[in-house]
Amino acid sequence: MEANQMYTVGLVPSQQLVSLLTDDEGNWRDVPEGQTVVPLVKIPKPAEGAWEPNVVWFDDRVERQWIEGTPAPPPTQTAEEFLASVGLAGDRQPTLLYLRQSLTAAGKTCPELDAIEAYLQQILGLYAADPAPRSDWPTPSLTFETAVQAAMQALNS
Repeated sequence: MEANQMYTVGLVPSQQLVSLLTDDEGNWRDVPEGQTVVPLVKIPKPAEGAWEPNVVWFDDRVERQWIEGTPAPPPTQTAEEFLASVGLAGDRQPTLLYLRQSLTAAGKTCPELDAIEAYLQQILGLYAADPAPRSDWPTPSLTFETAVQAAMQALNS
């Protein structure tokens, strides 16, 4: 132990986690009578999954281990927030309408534009049935950019 430093340690037999200072020689200061200081060993938290800390006491140490926890529920979003998060915010939708009008006027079709429009209809239907925020909005099968590029290629072919 380094001199004049504070450490989080365990006290046995009381099984308490405390912060203790060391003195000029690196010895513990203010250890309660009848208690023995044991090191706190912090096991690294796993990178994947939901984990909760769990303190396990041994005669010679105390370990902060990790037990599998309950995953946090996914955040809820309004339809508008969700569409913005997948690149289909309201400010992009007039572009899709313009492309639809242009394709119709040219007598052409675009399956990708059809798919994006069907997806937006699906979201609209879910919103109409229940406008409350939710966490299970379906994701689009393609991006706004893909649909725009495909529609422009169809118009230029």
